[in-house]
Amino acid sequence: MRMNRHHPLRAGAALLGLACAGLPATAQTAASESAAARPYVLSPDDQIDITVLGHEDLKASVAILPDGTFRYPIVGTVHAAGLTVEGLTRALARGLSDQLNQPQVTVTVTQSRPRKVSILGAVKSPGQYDVRPGTHLLDVLAACGGPAQAPELTQATLVMAGGKQSVAVDMPGLLAGTDAAQNLPLAPGDVLLVQPRDPALAQAQVMGEVAKPGAFDIPADGVPALTLLNDAGGATPKAALSRAQILHAGRTQTLNLRPLMSRLDDAAGSVRVMPGDVLLLPENTAKVAVLGEVRAPAAYDLPDGGALSVTDAVALAGGATAEGDKKNATILRRDGADKPTLIAVNLDDLMRGKGAPDTALQPGDILYVPTRKQGGGFNVMNLLSLLPFMSVLRR
Repeated sequence: MRMNRHHPLRAGAALLGLACAGLPATAQTAASESAAARPYVLSPDDQIDITVLGHEDLKASVAILPDGTFRYPIVGTVHAAGLTVEGLTRALARGLSDQLNQPQVTVTVTQSRPRKVSILGAVKSPGQYDVRPGTHLLDVLAACGGPAQAPELTQATLVMAGGKQSVAVDMPGLLAGTDAAQNLPLAPGDVLLVQPRDPALAQAQVMGEVAKPGAFDIPADGVPALTLLNDAGGATPKAALSRAQILHAGRTQTLNLRPLMSRLDDAAGSVRVMPGDVLLLPENTAKVAVLGEVRAPAAYDLPDGGALSVTDAVALAGGATAEGDKKNATILRRDGADKPTLIAVNLDDLMRGKGAPDTALQPGDILYVPTRKQGGGFNVMNLLSLLPFMSVLRR
């Protein structure tokens, strides 16, 4: 197999219109509303203005620091990364309410850090492009120079929400600009996949955490997923092989490729990637945090397809400090309704092999070791201080 070379970027690309193919009007409207409804999530390097009605002294322009925080009068350290603008507004109002009566806070993003969307396949300049609030599909299609061949020989899919949602794009309608309502807003991480319709140019895309992402020629009856992965240079160390995806005809199939690395007879080996499909290896972003009285409090990666026990997590964090209350550690976890759940953990018993079994941590968990001076256990102030950290872990 060979990787196709793409045409270089051509300046002065014309603006393009957009229409969704293969979807009824109600589905098109739902896709548009879903994309438009995605709130902007704050991140490090964002610049924001804060005003409080009737309190000119509290007006401030701040930048979110690399650790996701900033300092603000009265409130102190504010955890902003991972919150929406509305969420930050509510958090500031709560913090100010200790000294102000029903403060009316306004938060405005004045400058956002550039984040990326990917344009892959049969376009004149495939790659990643910056996206800011207000960027639409039309903008990045113009930036990449448009399709590399006649629109009637091109098909495209917009993949959103980390592969959980996809919308078919009608390239002839896109170029005609007949339906401006379909010019969907983009969010960081979105991917536009553009592929040739010509049967003589049968290809499949490989994207995500692989050594050589791109378009590959494949036979008309497809190839095994592992074969295509090998042609793309294999997975990177960051790949979530247990959550690989095949995008086929607007639908997503999730499969575990990890067993294939050692067992060629695994059932996943029979899964074939067909012409027009996309093999996606997402990044393993699963993390847990170990905070409080440990020697190295931080967020730690969860191994893809594996488990990390409480005792292993404490060991990664260098163990508890002399001030740590190991008998009253707590796991902070969110359930399906996004509500916090507290799970008591006695680290002394676990390390001696007594009591409850060593719990396996879940993505987004926070293991908190309190100080002995806190009088045994977890309190409401601990919980409130850690909730913004959970939002960042779950991004």
